[in-house]
Amino acid sequence: MNDRRKVLVCIDGSDNSLRAVEFARDLLVSAGAHITLLVVVTPMDCDYFMEKTAPVCDVDAIAKAKSRAAASILKESGIDHCLSALTGNPADVILKMSAKHHLVIMGRKGSGSSMAISLGGVSGQVSQNIKVPLLLVP
Repeated sequence: MNDRRKVLVCIDGSDNSLRAVEFARDLLVSAGAHITLLVVVTPMDCDYFMEKTAPVCDVDAIAKAKSRAAASILKESGIDHCLSALTGNPADVILKMSAKHHLVIMGRKGSGSSMAISLGGVSGQVSQNIKVPLLLVP
């Protein structure tokens, strides 16, 4: 049986999500864990990243753009990782993906602009409904 730990690190390209990746790197560099970088692409991402004349939203291209810095951090540290690009409501997607992992790491706040909320909307929803350990990085 494979007892290798699977860790889900949720990223959105923000500085907060990069801090989560750096924390995961520092925590897991010697643990031999496998990290899945999760990018959830939303319709707003499609509007922002794609040309208005594009016939369809290129989810993979957006995910690669949002994960470039995070993947570089892990690659430089020699940490085994992969990228998962999915669409949908970010909290719902994270909760569904978390069932396949031993630990979820994410930033306390993502790329949203609401400064009045002490715990980000997505991280708040995830923290209230997740069934596996969750590590929120400030």
